[in-house]
Amino acid sequence: MRANRMMKDQKVNSAGTGAAITGEVMTDEEVKAKKEQEKKTGSPFAVGSYITKSNDLIQKTKYSLPRNEQKILFMLLSKIDQKNDTDASKYYTITFSDFSKLTGVNAEKPAYVAYLQHTIENLENRTFWVPIAPTKYKSMSWVRKGSIIDTEGKTISMRFNEDIWKDIAQLTSNYTSYSIEYLLMMQSTYSMRVYEIILSYDNGNRDYEYANGLVFEPVTDEVLGMFPAKRSQLRGYKYKKFGIDDFKNLLSVPTKEERGMNRKKSDVDNKYDREKPLTEKYPNFSDFERNVLKLVKNEINEMTDLWFDYEPVRTKGVRKYTHLYIFIKYKSRKEMEKVRAFLSANQRSDQEVARKQKAKKQAVLAAETGEVSPLPPAVMRMTFRKARGEIEDRAGYAGYKKELTVEERNVLANVFTYAAKILTNQNKQDQAEETLEALNGIIQNNHGLKSWALGELEKFSVMLRQDVEKKSAQYYRTVVYSDIVENSATIIESGKRRMGQDGKEPMFRLDETTFEEYPGGAADEVAPLFLTLLQQQRTDSFAC
Repeated sequence: MRANRMMKDQKVNSAGTGAAITGEVMTDEEVKAKKEQEKKTGSPFAVGSYITKSNDLIQKTKYSLPRNEQKILFMLLSKIDQKNDTDASKYYTITFSDFSKLTGVNAEKPAYVAYLQHTIENLENRTFWVPIAPTKYKSMSWVRKGSIIDTEGKTISMRFNEDIWKDIAQLTSNYTSYSIEYLLMMQSTYSMRVYEIILSYDNGNRDYEYANGLVFEPVTDEVLGMFPAKRSQLRGYKYKKFGIDDFKNLLSVPTKEERGMNRKKSDVDNKYDREKPLTEKYPNFSDFERNVLKLVKNEINEMTDLWFDYEPVRTKGVRKYTHLYIFIKYKSRKEMEKVRAFLSANQRSDQEVARKQKAKKQAVLAAETGEVSPLPPAVMRMTFRKARGEIEDRAGYAGYKKELTVEERNVLANVFTYAAKILTNQNKQDQAEETLEALNGIIQNNHGLKSWALGELEKFSVMLRQDVEKKSAQYYRTVVYSDIVENSATIIESGKRRMGQDGKEPMFRLDETTFEEYPGGAADEVAPLFLTLLQQQRTDSFAC
């Protein structure tokens, strides 16, 4: 009996009506055993906890949520009883413990309630866009204002916005339901979004012999012929073709033009806003692949019941990639055993480990395997000094620190500091999450942050020679942010060239006062010794 993938015995017609409930295939006995295990371990989610949305809500809305807010929204959605809940004003409750497990925040910390309040308030104010006409979008919120935090009962109670109730409750057709378990383990908000989009376009593990492009279809010999290098790998998969810009738009808010809003100069200049559509944020496919698709592929393949792959294609006569073939295949029972083992082992990944112990383990692992572990979500809740230490660890800084000049060490210390302050800035959580995703992408693709760090060193050597006027610390922080999320490929290439220049003389001299923190910042960021040296070198520091 299929307990977790229950497909209704009705076909989805050309208009996309019908319902699909997808998830891991398990027997009733396996479900029962898993639930008992979850009771013992205190898992915040249970097998059989499903999110249900209308396909229109999944496929036609445009939004981008920070990871923790996305997870809380998923948890709330899983609380809806599709058969019995009829009151759109009903409060749904999660516990402090559940919130802690979802976000990785230690519930015993003094600042826990403040962080909780901040997150809930942000979600209340978060809007998404729904098309109401070919050229018009309506702004809606996910949840209503008036959430209740009970510090004695340790619960959070929230209500959904009445405007979306018809798309999340009492659904009888044209909807998709899927297990919450996979989503709560993901670190990338894009992975969560892509997973639900895929399922909304799929009929489950059945072939309805469609050829209308509305759903995933079995891979044919014709399709395999387009990708000869993957011919054997893609057999047995299903596919759907998306326009690349269309696919990007599914993962971001609509443009201001789509919303009928006039662009202002401030909108154009604010290039680091999460509200920036991915078509603008990552116009080149290589950047989109590095910062989104590769992360999505890794998490879906590791944490869910699907195998996920993709291939870009060009339209004849067009130089850039225009379309994206998405390939999926449901995992076998044996393959799912590995997924369940992974999920079970990582259910308590929110438990904090002392940084020194963690760094030691990471160093041993890196030495043995040549791999560097990603930065954990908990880094965003550290002090910036501890976060800086985590970044230095991934950059292997201790291994080459002594080979650098005093000037170079101080420059890198400040680059690491700026990156750490971006990661730990609670007032710009969206930016912090975006930075974390980008840094982990660099780590994964480059076996750590060393090439990025040395690339920054090279960039600042040129920039500081050319900048005859002192700029603010905020300016340089913005530069570092841009280099992480948008310009990492160029920075990494420069760093790799630097790594091949061992033994050569330093390429620059600079005035480190441009890196001093702005008023109210940390006073220990610039070494006193280096400040003394600067006084001696002030005259010739920019001599070229």
